[in-house]
Amino acid sequence: MMEARFDFDGVVDRWDSDSVKWAGARQKFGRPVFPMWVADMDFPVAPNILRALEERLAEPVLGYPDHDEIVHEAAADWWRKRYSWTVSTDEIILVQGVVPALNAALRAFSQPDDGIIVMPPIYPPFFAAVTGQGRRLISVPLRKDAGLRYEIDFASLAAQLPQARLLLLCSPHNPVGRVWTPEELQQLVSLCQRHGVRIISDEIHADLSRPDQVHTPMGKLDPRAIVLASASKSFNIAGLGGAVAWLRGDEAKAQFVEELRRSGILGTHTFAKAALRAAWQEGGPWLQALQSYLGDNAQFLESFLQRHLPEIGFRKPDFGYLAWLDLRAWGLSDAEIEARILDAGLGLNWGPSFGEGGSGFVRLNFGTPRKLLADGLDLLRKAAAAQA
Repeated sequence: MMEARFDFDGVVDRWDSDSVKWAGARQKFGRPVFPMWVADMDFPVAPNILRALEERLAEPVLGYPDHDEIVHEAAADWWRKRYSWTVSTDEIILVQGVVPALNAALRAFSQPDDGIIVMPPIYPPFFAAVTGQGRRLISVPLRKDAGLRYEIDFASLAAQLPQARLLLLCSPHNPVGRVWTPEELQQLVSLCQRHGVRIISDEIHADLSRPDQVHTPMGKLDPRAIVLASASKSFNIAGLGGAVAWLRGDEAKAQFVEELRRSGILGTHTFAKAALRAAWQEGGPWLQALQSYLGDNAQFLESFLQRHLPEIGFRKPDFGYLAWLDLRAWGLSDAEIEARILDAGLGLNWGPSFGEGGSGFVRLNFGTPRKLLADGLDLLRKAAAAQA
């Protein structure tokens, strides 16, 4: 049951904001559409975070910020309470964002032409991080069963690891909706350690794991891993930026910090720090209420598809608000799927952008008030009817 003091049903008009998701949809899709694509939610930010920002803005001087250790302590305390993961604040580095830090880690711990493993379908910036910096992309696609539950293909991974320097892990995995089990992660770590491959783990969606799913930070299992995390997805503050990186070892840390500094992405700004601190220190009740609402949204989505669009494959995600929908039963090419959905007035993320295994799929963002979710699903039904 959603807490009464948090309103997730209220609709905020974002059309005239600077939102990429809403105001930028026309440019993205070439026409006005109802946007259910990019991974930010349509809910107001947690009240305690807004208060923290207002209090900081009330200070009349906005000079260079200091006191990164306050954010380090908030992150460490959050991880300890939420994941039973105890870390030293000396192992935490404040950075501008998860994607910039992912790119910096790749530069710091690999050389041009080194092999970098990714496991598609996966968050598209992983591909750009590898190929855009002159590294060699090694694709080890995930396996899926008839129920759309995805798993790591450990046999194929073992065959490719001797050619790799790094493995880029998405944990939980966007877009297929998996929270990896501790057993899966331990097997992954054992294989990577056997071949001297360092894991860089993007854990930006971890805090949105369903209550019945157990997220395991990679740092609990692998002392050589680099863990990247933020409150941006879970607390809907992506526009502020700000994230943290965890890694152990003085030499590795110095190597990474030097690359972050060289790239100009070490640290973050005053308001991101205030928001991260507020989220991790006092945001638990709001996040719990959000997770309950998202769970109800996922159930609404599943029921709608079963009732009106049974040909669309769907497995409720283990985390968050991103639905990976299988439209292959429509019998259309990816270009035809895109055209049908856009003609119905709906904007989604198209499966091929997530790499191998994405053809015939789309990603739909259901992190929105129930009324807007219903409106968007009606447009998806319209698209299906048009192609019938």
